[in-house]
Amino acid sequence: MNSGAMEEMDPAFTALQRDYLREAPARLAELRKDLAAFRAGEADALDSLRQRFHRLAGSGGSYGFPRVTDVARAQEHRIMTPPEPTAATDADAIDHAINQLKSAFDDAAIDVGIPMLLGRLAGFGWRALVVMGDSEPRRAIVQALEETGFVATSHDTPIDPWDVAPSERPDLVIIGSEAGDDPLALARYWAAPSPERPRAVVLADPENRFDRLRIAAAGVDAVFGPTTLPRGLAQYARALAQIGAPPANVVVVEDDPHQAQLLATWLGQLNARVSICESAQVAREALAHETPDLVLLDVDLPDVDGYALARLMRQDPRLALVPIVFLTAHHTLADEMEGLRAGGDDFIAKPIERSHLLQVVLTRTERGRRIRDLVHRDGLTGVLNHATLMAELEHSLAFATRHGEALTFLMLDLDHFKRVNDTHGHLVGDQVLMHVARVFRKVIRGSDMLGRYGGEEFGIILRRCPPANGRSIAEKLRQALSDAPITIADTEPIALRVSIGVASFPGSGVTATDVASSADRALYRAKSSGRDRVEMG
Repeated sequence: MNSGAMEEMDPAFTALQRDYLREAPARLAELRKDLAAFRAGEADALDSLRQRFHRLAGSGGSYGFPRVTDVARAQEHRIMTPPEPTAATDADAIDHAINQLKSAFDDAAIDVGIPMLLGRLAGFGWRALVVMGDSEPRRAIVQALEETGFVATSHDTPIDPWDVAPSERPDLVIIGSEAGDDPLALARYWAAPSPERPRAVVLADPENRFDRLRIAAAGVDAVFGPTTLPRGLAQYARALAQIGAPPANVVVVEDDPHQAQLLATWLGQLNARVSICESAQVAREALAHETPDLVLLDVDLPDVDGYALARLMRQDPRLALVPIVFLTAHHTLADEMEGLRAGGDDFIAKPIERSHLLQVVLTRTERGRRIRDLVHRDGLTGVLNHATLMAELEHSLAFATRHGEALTFLMLDLDHFKRVNDTHGHLVGDQVLMHVARVFRKVIRGSDMLGRYGGEEFGIILRRCPPANGRSIAEKLRQALSDAPITIADTEPIALRVSIGVASFPGSGVTATDVASSADRALYRAKSSGRDRVEMG
């Protein structure tokens, strides 16, 4: 596409093209994540790759980028053509296709005149920029960010946002309270509204120099003082990465098929995963086995009104914090009051305006993810907290009962963790726990759920997993941790060992309490042996 052709194009369509291309880094990241899962042998990874290539094949041409469509369609066709691809023979070809897509996105971005943002791969090295003088606080911040999984770079002096190479543009910017003559002006510059704004701009204020209201007025997303540096900042960064970027998982409850399809088409511009339900009962069944990022809920449904479904969702702890946006042709004050009482978060009046809908979905999705992350995740390790882990176990057991599936639950306990705290201190102990969580996440499947059961104990829910497979995974976890000692600062590598108790459904019980108790008893036997091992419940 040459510049002359661009001048003749509809400006509105060009704006849509730019919005589409700005989401390219996240699309590429999702493909690479699925590819990593495919290489690791996850059962559903290949189908997820096929679906992602299918969506890109459809959307690329729609936005005027036929090369994106050609590459994605060719790879989708290869996945669907017998023999089925295998990691051993086809992973490199899929990787080559992803690189071809990146090149196609790069060229398209040049054509439409937007900065090259495609070097950022969310989930594969989030980028952080630290603008602070060389000091012990800065070194501690950089170390904490790197332990969280960020690629962190630092500058002693203020740096202009547009002096940063496009492929190095950060997701998180940390500005020190001593950065330049006016650090708040620098923060305001970085936080200025634009498509290239970092995901978050924060201020590191170790001496409490600034008033919090002035900081907020500068557009800063968060501030960290002496009591929250560096650990609080690291937790914030981890949450930022866990929340992730779109696509959102949206359930649309709408009985008008034409309206539902229109909403799905618009949400496709965000690469959202959309499930359409034509009634409250269909939606209830869908919500029984998935937790969406947001529900778009028509008030007028053929079986019951949308308010009834909203009240039902708010009674389920798993769905209590999922944002609900009502769609209604009768947007009166009485309607809005009824919706708020039922647990709704927002109203959109029909006829729906596309840009309004997309903005509501984006903002409500990200805020909902932040809230759920705070409520459901352990603040130190970022895995599920105890209450959420047990709720998910109860929900997974109910699902397994309905569908006749096997389930395995692992309880893991670090051996001699008290010795680590006594020898190296509790801060090192915290780093060990974060390291252990990272090692475990690399071994388990994307569909498995990892939580912190308490102290140095972790729990893992393995859905669709019979006991024999569960034991095999437990042995892999034990070996992976043994092979990954942690080195902190100038200390000798700290060897880590774990004992594991394995329980299964239905063999160990039919309730979360029964299964967890069985795993706990098996763990006690493993610990009593005096060496790291796996015991079946």
